[in-house]
Amino acid sequence: MTPATLVLWLLALAVLLSGARLGWRVSTKSLPAGTAAIRVFGQCLVAGLLWFALFPPPVTAPANPLVVLAPGAHDLPPLRPGEVRVALPGAMPGADIERMPDLGTALRRYPASDSVRVHGHGLPARDHDAAAGLPLAFEPTPLPAGLQSLAMPTSAVQGQAFSVRGRVQGLAGGTVELHDPRGETLATASPGDDGDFVLSAQAGPAGPTAFGLRWLDAEGRLLGEETLPLDVTGPARPRLLALAGGPGPELKYLRRWAVDAGLDLHTVIDLGGGVQLGDRPLPVNAATLAEFDLVLLDERAWRQLGPGGRDRLRDAVRDGLGLLLRITGRLGADDLATLRAWGVMLEDSDAVRSLRWPLAQDADAAAAANNPAPVLSRRPLHLSATDGRALHLAPDGAALVAWRNEGRGRVGATILSDSYRLWLSGRRAAHGQLWATTVQTLARARGEGSTAAPAPAWAGERTMLCGLSDGDSVTAPDGSRTALAIDPASGAAACAGYWPAQLGVHQINRGETTLPLLVRDPDAYPAMIAAQRQAATKGLAAQAPAVEPAPHQQPGPRWPWWLAWLLASGALWFHERRPRSA
Repeated sequence: MTPATLVLWLLALAVLLSGARLGWRVSTKSLPAGTAAIRVFGQCLVAGLLWFALFPPPVTAPANPLVVLAPGAHDLPPLRPGEVRVALPGAMPGADIERMPDLGTALRRYPASDSVRVHGHGLPARDHDAAAGLPLAFEPTPLPAGLQSLAMPTSAVQGQAFSVRGRVQGLAGGTVELHDPRGETLATASPGDDGDFVLSAQAGPAGPTAFGLRWLDAEGRLLGEETLPLDVTGPARPRLLALAGGPGPELKYLRRWAVDAGLDLHTVIDLGGGVQLGDRPLPVNAATLAEFDLVLLDERAWRQLGPGGRDRLRDAVRDGLGLLLRITGRLGADDLATLRAWGVMLEDSDAVRSLRWPLAQDADAAAAANNPAPVLSRRPLHLSATDGRALHLAPDGAALVAWRNEGRGRVGATILSDSYRLWLSGRRAAHGQLWATTVQTLARARGEGSTAAPAPAWAGERTMLCGLSDGDSVTAPDGSRTALAIDPASGAAACAGYWPAQLGVHQINRGETTLPLLVRDPDAYPAMIAAQRQAATKGLAAQAPAVEPAPHQQPGPRWPWWLAWLLASGALWFHERRPRSA
């Protein structure tokens, strides 16, 4: 039962009881019937007017768009017929405008608003939920000069390259520089017309490292600088298992390279008849394969595994293990069919059986000056992979190493059978580069799967953290911990909102791993805050329903009904209190 219906029944009951009392007085001759009839009519009139005063009939009202002045608004946009104008905190301070603490309050203050028109840099994050689903128009104002966006990884592996991307407004003819902790310039870029820049550098020693970003005008004057914290981790050392059906120089010098590179290489060479060389034999089962990141085997070891061993190997690859098949001899029809089932295509080819390794890939330039690149051999096969790609190419464009994804792991094959000649010719760097790239591409990916923290996060503003699990939390710089409540509406993204109150590096605790979240002071980055709000509000406007504001029904004015009720109540009171004639 609605409130209006409940009040209607109470008023009807009151009139009914009053009418019964008047009827009793008429029956006892204490009240004339005409007077009683007038009073019953008056009480019905007063009750009806009271109900309409409380619940006035709806009337058709014109569209009433809401004009919202957001931070960054520098002037008052002209109002169109029916529009109402309000200002959010930070918009045009000192101006004589009705101010609201947030958009939700403004919409509750003006419930008849059919649409919203935002003027300024955009809506803060706290107002996005209130604006979702509303017809929204956005009139952006020019962004301030300065650093508008910045993106870089939170961590990097020692010796690997990383990139810093961003945008600086108002830097025509200027430059952006990336510096190491000692102040030495690592990279320089001249932003384009849109202000975008990309800087790349190589991560140095392991440990927390504070890089520096500076932007200068055309005359070299410093306009701004920013500290870029980067957590440099030691390089992962893949664990390799090499299975071979016989000894050879290729495997010998591969072992030498692995030792020099500090890799853990376990080699088992099966000579047949139960005779094995190298390291201690290992059973090829799930437990053994889980201890390694990459398995290298030739076609003879491939055959010796048998169907059962290859099935166990494939299960391990689908769980993340890498596999490289070295083709050093002839393959039968059964071998080719089995490899096709793995997605590795090997076919007879008329390709040249020898090649010179390109000098462009020879890191030993001094040795190459007086010593030509050696002639290497490859099997007379055409190598490709379904849904895969080539890793190393011969000068004629034929694939020497190809690979493809298999579940969470990768499967590759190589028809280059004597890369050791690079080592013997004095080109150890080229030999190491060849195998380092192959191992890095195919080996089990360790430490991946963590999502990068949003950058930057702002103190006092909501930031969304996704890819979470139940029980995840955030630890603030002072050690306080905040549990993250996953929003069911985020679905598989598993996102939660977090409002950081402290500046500095917070730690996102995801199971047994942590991820840094840098929280900055929004007052120190006006250009970046404005650019982010503008981009987010443009996204809201693009997703807003294209609905033209239309007339709608709303409760009518109450004051006429209250006035009529007051007059009718006064007349009824006067009639009941007037003296009766003798």
